[in-house]
Amino acid sequence: MNNDLQQRYTFACQLAKEAGALAHSYQIKLVEEGLDIDVKGLQDFVSVADKETENFIRQQLIHHYPQDGFLGEESGESGSSGTGTWVVDPIDGTTNFLRQQPMWCVSIAYMVDGEPVIGVIYDPCHDELFSAQAEKGAWLNDRPLEVNQGDNALVGLVNLGYSAKMPLENYLATMTRLLEHGIEHRRHGSAALGLAHVAAGRFDGYREDFINAWDIMAGIAILREAKADVSFNHVEGGYAIQASIPALSDLLKG
Repeated sequence: MNNDLQQRYTFACQLAKEAGALAHSYQIKLVEEGLDIDVKGLQDFVSVADKETENFIRQQLIHHYPQDGFLGEESGESGSSGTGTWVVDPIDGTTNFLRQQPMWCVSIAYMVDGEPVIGVIYDPCHDELFSAQAEKGAWLNDRPLEVNQGDNALVGLVNLGYSAKMPLENYLATMTRLLEHGIEHRRHGSAALGLAHVAAGRFDGYREDFINAWDIMAGIAILREAKADVSFNHVEGGYAIQASIPALSDLLKG
């Protein structure tokens, strides 16, 4: 199984880069020609780019690993999950993507028995590949990642996510608590990239009270290997997630 996992990890890293190049080509077309865009809901858009990028990823996985299950943001769940399941967000940060901003990524995770054991997040705008395999460490391109384990370098910058599926008061309470302790916050609109940036030390933490599996599973795998504190729990219809350097865990939790 370890050798199979290594093969899947290597494959997922290459696949994420290829999918990222495809998605990025659509963003260029968006500027030059425009794309057809359907509105799925408030601040939740889907474009041709999402669908085609996920289809590319899914077809590659079916060809190379037909025994594995698949869960994608656009196409849902398919296949058997007897060996494991690939969990894919083809473009996390779609609104940023459509607004011609660079804060978006391709997210691919591989889960076994409900736990993410491979995580790959690729940011094609900056050619940054965040990746991890269980018990093999976390990486940004060729650089190993590990979050600060002490409290002496606590800069105090947290990335927050917001979902209209949860009360606004929850989000405001977290924001207020952070500000009262002198901790700044940002909201970038891509959960997967936000989690990856915690692993890379660009943020000290990330919190969102409602999120979907395809947004976070790759990031969880990377953060665990980067020795961050990670907590994700089922809520109705999805998950709540918190991830941070150890010194910030209690405050971020509230």
